[in-house]
Amino acid sequence: MKSFYIIAICLISIQPAISQKQTQIIAHRGAWKEFALPENSIAALQKAIELKCYGSEFDVRRTKDGILLVNHDPVYYGDTIELQNYADLNKEKLSNGENLPTLENYFTTGTRNNPPTLLICEIKEALTGADISQKTTIETLALAEKLGISEKIIYISFGFEVVKTIKRLQPNAIVLYLENNKTINEIVNEKFNGINFHFSNFISDPQISAAAKQNNLLLGSWTVNQVEDLNKLIAQGVEYITTNVPAQFSALVSKNKRLISIAIASDNNDDDGNDAKDNK
Repeated sequence: MKSFYIIAICLISIQPAISQKQTQIIAHRGAWKEFALPENSIAALQKAIELKCYGSEFDVRRTKDGILLVNHDPVYYGDTIELQNYADLNKEKLSNGENLPTLENYFTTGTRNNPPTLLICEIKEALTGADISQKTTIETLALAEKLGISEKIIYISFGFEVVKTIKRLQPNAIVLYLENNKTINEIVNEKFNGINFHFSNFISDPQISAAAKQNNLLLGSWTVNQVEDLNKLIAQGVEYITTNVPAQFSALVSKNKRLISIAIASDNNDDDGNDAKDNK
């Protein structure tokens, strides 16, 4: 039956080493694209939870009147978010009729009934200055603590100072740095938990993942939408994959896991049989 083991592995489209950690799929701005939903919407978050994604990624910004909201771009319907009050921004609804989501609503929805899906919270750097970035960071942490959901959140940011502030205020928080502009030693020295780089960084320089693993850093990548790229990242041991096609990738990873389990079980049964024959 060892031949079955070899055949099964060859049939698998995604081929991680058996010993490495299970690949985890994160819905980029929620599970929006595959289901024609607005990105970063409550509906997209709920769909990611329904799919049982490992996490749902989203973006946090702060309005002029101090409301934390969820939106990727710094501009919403032509208005710069940091320069407008929330009520004025919310006069324009998302394409599915939803309100522009506040962070509190997103946090509350994402943790109601304690689903397994984690909240992958990207804190955006402010256009109007580092002080607003710091306020956004501090207030996001305070809101999570107030709601008692800190353990459900992984923090990410392109802002080095933002991530440093998170670690300073909440040393136990899981934080991943998004920008490939620091050395692995700098990441380690700041006690960040890991890196989460664009997939092209890992593909063009496999030494990044090798060095990160040697330093026990978590490895994530964004925004991975092609199966070929997914395969390459898994082969490098990148364990957190952020994608616009979470349903597709979750199905691929699940199929891969099942095939490996079947192959291992068959190989073990074969070994047991051979042992029995040898003992006779």
